[in-house]
Amino acid sequence: MPEDSDFLCGGWIWDPVLRELRYHERTRKGWKDEPEQVERLQRVASVTWHRWSQAPMQTATGQSMSTSFSRLVVAYEGGGDLTINEGDRGCAEKLARAIADAYGLEVVEEGAPGGRRSGNLPQRDEMGLLVTRIGKVEVTLDEATREIVETRRRFPFGKSRRSVPFAEVRRLELTMELEGPTETFTLWALFGPEEERLPIASYQGYEGWADPEEWREFAREMGRSLGVEVTGAGD
Repeated sequence: MPEDSDFLCGGWIWDPVLRELRYHERTRKGWKDEPEQVERLQRVASVTWHRWSQAPMQTATGQSMSTSFSRLVVAYEGGGDLTINEGDRGCAEKLARAIADAYGLEVVEEGAPGGRRSGNLPQRDEMGLLVTRIGKVEVTLDEATREIVETRRRFPFGKSRRSVPFAEVRRLELTMELEGPTETFTLWALFGPEEERLPIASYQGYEGWADPEEWREFAREMGRSLGVEVTGAGD
């Protein structure tokens, strides 16, 4: 019977000498002697770790399913691949790193298996303005007048308004944050001596579907338009 120390994580045993992956079921008294699944890996070309989230779903019995998913795809040099759906992301990462290390590879991290989707960038309105609304704040970027305007709703009524000329913008910063099943891309303008921040573009949706490179390129283009440095968007 396998011991707990034999397992990499969950019910998975990885043998780096035989290049073999085995999955065992747990019983009340320990682990089953015979593995439920055995895979002797061929020459591996790549190891990809997918992570994504989607809207809540229910089973046929009415039980709620998880909104977060994780999958490993081990592609063989001779064609074909091994696919492992592992809900425990910590375990999935351990498996991915162990297999990749055995073949001298880096783990490729991706979003949804069907591929990330473009088209999540903010669109300019009919006046050519880029308008971003977050809570009670509306930020308008006007490239014609070369200024950023922040409008903030006040309680119980009324609005406050301030204008930031492009010349006061010191740099742009792209952030990508994950909270639960939701990911948020935000492009910030940092201005003034204290580098105050204004969100000039933002997107929020389920994890793993938006294309980070599309947002990086958008950030770089905005940096060129404003004539400032961009951080968080790669080289």
